[in-house]
Amino acid sequence: MCSSVGRVTKFSAVRVTQPYRVASTNGTAQIQCVIQPRPAFHQVQPSHGRHQAYPYPTPEDFRVTLMKGLHGNQELCSSVLNFTEQIETQWERQGEVQCWAKVRDGAVEVTISGLKATDTDIYRCEIQVFYPPPFLRFRGNGTLLHVVESSDCPAQRAKAQRREEEDEEEDGERTAPLSVPVVVLVILIICVLLIIIYVQTLQCERGRREMVRMTLPLHHKTEATSFPYENI
Repeated sequence: MCSSVGRVTKFSAVRVTQPYRVASTNGTAQIQCVIQPRPAFHQVQPSHGRHQAYPYPTPEDFRVTLMKGLHGNQELCSSVLNFTEQIETQWERQGEVQCWAKVRDGAVEVTISGLKATDTDIYRCEIQVFYPPPFLRFRGNGTLLHVVESSDCPAQRAKAQRREEEDEEEDGERTAPLSVPVVVLVILIICVLLIIIYVQTLQCERGRREMVRMTLPLHHKTEATSFPYENI
């Protein structure tokens, strides 16, 4: 019973620390995962008993897995490394995302590339020690990885966005706002033409009536003066 309690205490004392937040502007990010307390191969020795020592044999062969999600349920990528060969680098690719894992100064540096803005999430390092025994598994506290998409030339991207917005505004003005004034103008022109034609028609009718009225009295006078000459 005492041995099991001691094992639980040692296991709970070891943890993996990660940075709280990491920002990526070019699709690449680096997360550093550190085992605390650090194993003996790290040359920093405890001073005056204030630092707790690593309670297990110095790890050699291990696997580092990068877990994605709030609860770390999605495995993004993993690599098998060796703590004694700290220069060796291995990587694993999953879809468009590439992962590199490298041991440096007793810490595991995980580099991720091919990230997009939709990959913004919480990422946790899980370290599984295979050798020497016992088999151990530690999981980090998590890092909020914020991926910001950017172009190679921000100025050109800004200009392109402005041009697209201006083109959309012009297209909108051509389709909706300009169509209403044109229709109204055409209707007004048609109404004016109809009014002009109607007025001209009325004037012509009035002119004909006046001409008819003027010709009728003259015709009666000529007939009245012609009768006496015939009697003579």
